[in-house]
Amino acid sequence: MKKLLIGSVAALAISAGAGSAQTIGIAGVPSGFGAAGNVVQIGFSGTYSQRARGPGATHADAATMANFGFGNPVTGVGLEFGINLTSFRNFGQSGHLSFGVHHMWQAGTGIFSAALRTAYVSPWGDIRNYRPSYSLTGTYLGGIGPRMAMVSVGVGTGWGQNASDRTTRGAIGVGLGLNPQWAVSAGYVGQESIIGAVWSPPMLAGTSVAFSFRNLEESGNATFAVDIGRAFALMR
Repeated sequence: MKKLLIGSVAALAISAGAGSAQTIGIAGVPSGFGAAGNVVQIGFSGTYSQRARGPGATHADAATMANFGFGNPVTGVGLEFGINLTSFRNFGQSGHLSFGVHHMWQAGTGIFSAALRTAYVSPWGDIRNYRPSYSLTGTYLGGIGPRMAMVSVGVGTGWGQNASDRTTRGAIGVGLGLNPQWAVSAGYVGQESIIGAVWSPPMLAGTSVAFSFRNLEESGNATFAVDIGRAFALMR
C-alpha cells in the first residue's frame, strides 16, 4: 500500500496578481510544507493498481494518517508527529510512526519551505520488517502572472514502487492554480510519473481532494489514487 505523502494534497493561497483565492497543490508529490503548531492534518488515501502491490498483494486498498504539528516554522522550526495506518484490509493492524522538522521563509515574492522527515518508525503488522525511510524536500510557492504556482524537489528512500525498497531516489513536481476550486499538477517520484488535479470545493469547507494517475508509462502497471486531506486547529 502506498503511504500518504504528508502535505502533498493541497494548500489555499492568495494570488497577488489576481487578488483572489486560488487552490494550489501537487497531487501525490512530497511537500516541504508541514503542519504548524497546534494544527493536525488528517488524511485518507485510496488506490487501485493494475498490478497487485503491497504485503497483501492486492489491487485496491486504502491508508489513513493523523499528523500533529508543534512549534513555529516561521520564527523557528515546526515539528511533526504522525500515526500512519497502511491498510484498510485489517484496519489498524499494520502501520508506522513518522516524524519531521520543517522551516519556512520568504523567498523573493514567494514562500519557500524545507522539510526533513523519517517514516516507517516502529512499524507493526504486515510491514513490521520495514526499515525507517528518510527524505529531504523543498517547496517553493509563488506566482506566474495571475496564477499561483508550486514547485517541489526532494530526495528520499522508500519512494520506489515497493515501499520496503530503501534505494535513494528523487522527486520533482509542479502545480498550477486554475481558480478557487481547481489546480493541476505533474511530477515524478521515485520510479513513477504522476499527473493529477487538486479540488477544494466550497461545500467541503476546507477539505481538499487530490486525484492522480501514476506510472502511466508502464503498460499494465498504472495506479489511480484519491487522496483526501484536511487541516484544522486543535485549540482555538
